[in-house]
Amino acid sequence: MTSNITATELFHRVAYIATATEVKPATLNKLMHETLVLTCAAGLAGTPDAIGSLFAKVDVLCKLKRIGVNDYFDIQKMRHDSNSAAPLQREELLYDCRALAVLISKVFDTDIPAELIGHIPMSRKPQPSMRHIDRRCVRCIVRAVKGYMVTVETAQDADQKMLQVDCSEPRLQYLADLLQAGTQVNLIDVAPQQGQEACQVRQVIVEPDFLIDISSLAACFTPYGHSPFVYTLKRLKEAANSQAILIGNFAGSALDDIINKGEDYDWTVTFKSNFREKALEYCTCQDLNKQTSFHLEARKQVENIQKAVDALFQSTYDRHKAILEPSFVCEQMGLQGRIDLMTTDLRLLVEQKSGKNFSLETQRSTVHGSMLTEPHYVQLLLYYECLSRNFSLPYNSIDGRLLYSKYPMPTGLPRATYFRQLIDEAIQLRNQIVTTEFNIARNGFNSIIDELDPLALRTQKVNENFWNNYLYPQLCGVTEPLHDMDPLTHSYFCHMANFVYREQLASRLGVVEGTGNAAADLWNMPLTEKKETGNIYTNLRITNKRQSSTYNGYDIITLSVPNQGEDFLPNFRMGDVVYLYPYFEEGLPDVRRSLLFRGALTEIRSDEVTVQLSDGQQNPDIFEEAGRRNTVGNHPVAWCIEHAETGANATSALRSLHQLINDKTGKCALLLGQRQPKRNPTVCLSRNYNPSYNDIVLRAMQANDYFLLIGPPGTGKTSMALQYLVKETIAPNTKGQADGDATVPRKNVLLMAYTNRAVDEICGMLCDNGIHFLRIGNEHTCDKRFRNHLLDHALEQYSKLVEIKGKILDTQVIVGTTATMLSRTYLFDLKHFDLAIVDEASQILEPNIVGLLTRPDKFILVGDYKQLPAVVQQDASQSVVDDERLNAIGLTDCRNSLFERLIRIEQMNHRSEFIGILSRQGRMHPDIAEFPNHEFYFAERLQPVPLAHQRATSLAYTATSQDDLDRALSEHRMIFIASADCRRPDISDKVNTDEARIVADMLRRTRRFYGEQFDPAKTVGVIVPYRNQIAMIRKEIEKLGMPELENISIDTVERYQGSQRDVIIYSFTIQQRYQLEFLTANSFTEDGRVIDRKLNVALTRARKQLILTGNIPTLQKSQVFNRLIQYVKQNGAFIQEAH
Repeated sequence: MTSNITATELFHRVAYIATATEVKPATLNKLMHETLVLTCAAGLAGTPDAIGSLFAKVDVLCKLKRIGVNDYFDIQKMRHDSNSAAPLQREELLYDCRALAVLISKVFDTDIPAELIGHIPMSRKPQPSMRHIDRRCVRCIVRAVKGYMVTVETAQDADQKMLQVDCSEPRLQYLADLLQAGTQVNLIDVAPQQGQEACQVRQVIVEPDFLIDISSLAACFTPYGHSPFVYTLKRLKEAANSQAILIGNFAGSALDDIINKGEDYDWTVTFKSNFREKALEYCTCQDLNKQTSFHLEARKQVENIQKAVDALFQSTYDRHKAILEPSFVCEQMGLQGRIDLMTTDLRLLVEQKSGKNFSLETQRSTVHGSMLTEPHYVQLLLYYECLSRNFSLPYNSIDGRLLYSKYPMPTGLPRATYFRQLIDEAIQLRNQIVTTEFNIARNGFNSIIDELDPLALRTQKVNENFWNNYLYPQLCGVTEPLHDMDPLTHSYFCHMANFVYREQLASRLGVVEGTGNAAADLWNMPLTEKKETGNIYTNLRITNKRQSSTYNGYDIITLSVPNQGEDFLPNFRMGDVVYLYPYFEEGLPDVRRSLLFRGALTEIRSDEVTVQLSDGQQNPDIFEEAGRRNTVGNHPVAWCIEHAETGANATSALRSLHQLINDKTGKCALLLGQRQPKRNPTVCLSRNYNPSYNDIVLRAMQANDYFLLIGPPGTGKTSMALQYLVKETIAPNTKGQADGDATVPRKNVLLMAYTNRAVDEICGMLCDNGIHFLRIGNEHTCDKRFRNHLLDHALEQYSKLVEIKGKILDTQVIVGTTATMLSRTYLFDLKHFDLAIVDEASQILEPNIVGLLTRPDKFILVGDYKQLPAVVQQDASQSVVDDERLNAIGLTDCRNSLFERLIRIEQMNHRSEFIGILSRQGRMHPDIAEFPNHEFYFAERLQPVPLAHQRATSLAYTATSQDDLDRALSEHRMIFIASADCRRPDISDKVNTDEARIVADMLRRTRRFYGEQFDPAKTVGVIVPYRNQIAMIRKEIEKLGMPELENISIDTVERYQGSQRDVIIYSFTIQQRYQLEFLTANSFTEDGRVIDRKLNVALTRARKQLILTGNIPTLQKSQVFNRLIQYVKQNGAFIQEAH
């Protein structure tokens, strides 16, 4: 990532921090923080230890470089200080600069330079007076484990750095097997050491930044035992669908609606809206109405819930304080959760369950002396524990209830008594699960396969019939495929699973801070850094609350956005899943100290944002109540928005891999290169489409198993190729059939892409061509134009299940994202697909798609592996595959797509009949296409269509040129403007002020040249490598006072993939050598030539003109960039500097 960064550059930054007296203290702290992040990135590049919080990275780095204990403590103190926006005393700042300089000198094995001597202290600071640790929760790193004695070092800036922790109590002894040097832990409720004695602790939380969902943890308390491997197996199992699950979902909606509507409640309205929302699930449910009537069961549940709500809110608790499904994160306990119902004053907590409870039925208590089933009891106790810790509540102050809605009241509303032993058992299991997740990421899935045996998991006495007829077969369904794999499949599965687990670790804990959104950034990233990276909106005010429909409660919340600071650029996109939460104006926003509303961003403007909550609230005043919580007095409340971790990616990838190895159709052998694809050369096209596409469509139709379609930029892969493939597949096959013969089976097509944007594009193509389709997904992520094609909208006119079934069966074309399809594999029980077509296939990681491809008879992958691949956070060295068997089937790196691997298999076998290349592009003028053609598409041999704009001999600019730069713009299609060095230590390396000025000037000139023809959505776009540069360019545009320029699209290369404009301006932005690695990170070699995917995407977005601006001395250090500069010098206009 940053092996190019130099000690000189970093020391220069330290010198600036030590001598800049006019700069704001918060800016200096941020600079110190950034410099530390860069130093750690350089020191840990290429190591598996590059994952985790900055505290952990500093720790690993100091060990690697053998830094002495005193300097180590100073470096960690400096890290602690750099996290804060609070000003440091000048003396403290200089001692921190010394610590930073010591770290840099050790990482680069070089002396502290003379320029720093005299500016920073030469020796350590004398030790100050006592600072005590906060004993409620102490973050530590384990230093040593001897027997049951654990030595830890605290992360807090306190005098007592080292603690001895006594884990000899029976309930803590298991920790001796889990802890090792380097493990991060939270010590909960530390009793002070007396003299030389070791500390006693209430709890030890292993790797607390890795949050485990409480409901998933509770589900591992099974009738046959508690094992961390149950958690592993549940993630491999396909998403289930049954009447019991549908009843549970319905009962949850009913609870919301009963509280919403009170006296006016009508259960049929809940049923209708629930039926619409879950239409696919109702249609594909195998046991619906088989044993019991769904309607009867639903009505019984409603009656019981109504009585329970009355019992709770008639006298004891305030109905106006009832809040539905608030979320929380508890970093102290390493847990997160979502509660069905609670009151904002934190007095009542209700978890609802719609299923059976044998204790209630037999009136015999469980081993815990309670009427609650064990997993439900655990769930409620952990909610209680987390809320007590987050909000510092006194012991036993929350009334925790389980609402068993299958049973009448008061039987169905038992209390959960506080039970310490069960909490301890749950925390033990949580720690074992986290350790297992870390171990798989570090030692490989192979290390646990032998443990995944149903009989080994059975550690408790359980009813034999229940075990033999239900539990054991279910477990075997998941474990048997893992034990029946042949050596190649075994190696493939383990490599891919390891990759998924490592990626999960990277996305939860983070790699290099500020790149990618790590879940733990919510509490580990300093507020100043969150603002700098645009990952937080603060100081928001609610201006409007409304209901998206009469039954949803208040779920559409609009908030005003005050000025977030001049450099602020939000890193949020429409459809992002977020937490919306209140905080007291006098304090700082902290996701751990609030009840969280989870939702999706539906509108983003500079002065306001709108969030659609996952769970509407019945009472519009509840938001203010949630802000006040249990406090007294008047505290003005502000609101905040941050990213919410979805966490679904790893689970769906693991499910997909399990589906592959569980395949019974022979698709697994095909995908692993053990069976050759077949074709039927007698197939003919039903009609003539387009001379440029007919041959490819025909060959795709003749393939029996798969076809790989390479679609370079501008070749019409979605608008043309995809259209013809769909039309040909669903065309009635009339060959040899009598007229009007209705027995000919109609073919079904499943169209998928990774992003919602690409799915929108597919929907647009289908609409333009009058092809009827249904889209599966939700409305937040679907373009407004296509919402009437969503399943629940399209079904509004049907009310009977049989009608709806007739409708996700008569529709030949189904569309959705790969993630949506993976989470709803029961669709395949209802509908058989003859063909699946995956667009953007080169942007999908292989584990995310292989399982889905076992379902249709045949698949076509469409993509371009020379454009940007999927984003991967783990270090590149980690994903390389060095197994000869896997290399032989084209798998050399897990970060490559299946699309790329299958192309490799075809090339290795010297087959060409299953690959098609679209080689006519209708986007770039030949003058722009020449460089990418020569550098990147030498094998594909792209030709212009040519369309009218590609045949034009000159640019159609009619306005007169006012200077030399105008003349260059009007005469040349490729222009490079060299930018001046404008580095400033107090400004991020991710911005370039000179290039921002050049870009704005080019926009002004382009606007003038286009005159009346100017269209902000089509004429011009700006591409940058970093989001920070967008804000800088927008500021320069504002100075021009040209309103229509404010509407043009300025975005990163990744976001521009798939788009085009007449004129593209690319600001390279970088001025430091180490940044070259970021710019060229997505490169690979083909036939001895470097294919730079990021540069390729940037250059191939332009139709008529391409304007580049960059820092020549920096860019020339890259061979590809240097060739580009030389090319423009010879064939376009090279301008030394534009002032």
